[in-house]
Amino acid sequence: MRILLAIVLALGAVHSAMAAERDRSLAVGGTARLYTLISPDRQTEPLPLIIVYHGGGQTAERARAYTRFDEWAKRENFIAVYPQGLGNNWNDGRQSAGLLDRPASNANDIEFTAQIIAQLVAEGKVNQSRVFLTGASNGGMMAMYAGCQLPGRIAGIAPVVANQPTSWRCNATGLPALFIHGTEDEYMPFAGGQIAAKKSRSNLGTVLGADQTIELYKTMNGCTDVKETKRLDNVGRDQTIAVVTEFNCTLAPLKRIVIEGGGHTWPGARTGIIADGILGRTSDEVDATAEIRTFFKSLPSR
Repeated sequence: MRILLAIVLALGAVHSAMAAERDRSLAVGGTARLYTLISPDRQTEPLPLIIVYHGGGQTAERARAYTRFDEWAKRENFIAVYPQGLGNNWNDGRQSAGLLDRPASNANDIEFTAQIIAQLVAEGKVNQSRVFLTGASNGGMMAMYAGCQLPGRIAGIAPVVANQPTSWRCNATGLPALFIHGTEDEYMPFAGGQIAAKKSRSNLGTVLGADQTIELYKTMNGCTDVKETKRLDNVGRDQTIAVVTEFNCTLAPLKRIVIEGGGHTWPGARTGIIADGILGRTSDEVDATAEIRTFFKSLPSR
C-alpha cells in the first residue's frame, strides 16, 4: 500500500510539474465569461497560445476531451485555452431566425476572445505574435470569424467541419488557415446550403460549400496552384480516405484535409458506435490535433 501511494504521489508531482490548470473568468459587456487555462507550471517566457472553441451545444470540457490539446501543451510548451460559450454556443456571425432565441445570439464573442488574449499577454504568459484559433462546427466558424475580425492579432486558424457562413465575408488579407472537412457531413453540408437541414427543425443559417470556402481563402492568401496532394488510406476499418492538399501561396499558407466518407467529427478523436451513428464516421487516417499543431508550429510569427 505504501509503495502504491508513493507511485500515485510521484505521478501527481510529475503532472503538477508539467502543467497548471486554472478556471478563469472575464467580464464582457457586464456578463461573466469563463475559460479554462492550461499552461506549463514552470513557464519562463511568453508562449504560443491555442484557443479551442467547442462545438455547438457542447462545453469547453467536452472539447478538451476530444481535441486533447491540453496533453500537447504539457509536452510541447505552449498554452491551451478552452473558452465556454453562452448557452453552449458561439455567436459566429451567422444571421438566421433559428439562432435568435439562443443566449449566444447577443454575446460579443469577438470581444471575449480579444480579452482572453489581452489578459494573457499582459500577464506575460502569451507571445502576442503566436496566437492561434481552432474549433469544430460552430467552434470552427467562431475560429474563422474571430480570425477575420481581429486582423493582425491572429497568427493562424484551423476550422474543423466548418464552412464559410453566407451571412458575412472575411476582410482579412493573408490569414494562414488549415481546413478539415468531411464529405458525408450531414450537419455542415460539404456542398453548401442550410446547416443541419435534415437534423434540425430550426433554420441555423446557410454556408458556402467546402470548395467555395477554400476558393475564398485562396484569393485572400494569394494562392495559385497546388503544391502537393497526397491520399491516405492506411486504416481500412474507418472506411475513410484523407486527401491532404497544400497550396502555393504568396501571402499566407493554406492547407486542406478532405475526409472522404467522413462525417461531422474530429479526425483521430476517441469516439463510440453511438456517436458515429449520429455524427458519421470518424477518420483514423489523420489525427486532427496533431495536424493542427504541426501546421501552427510551421507558421512564422505574425
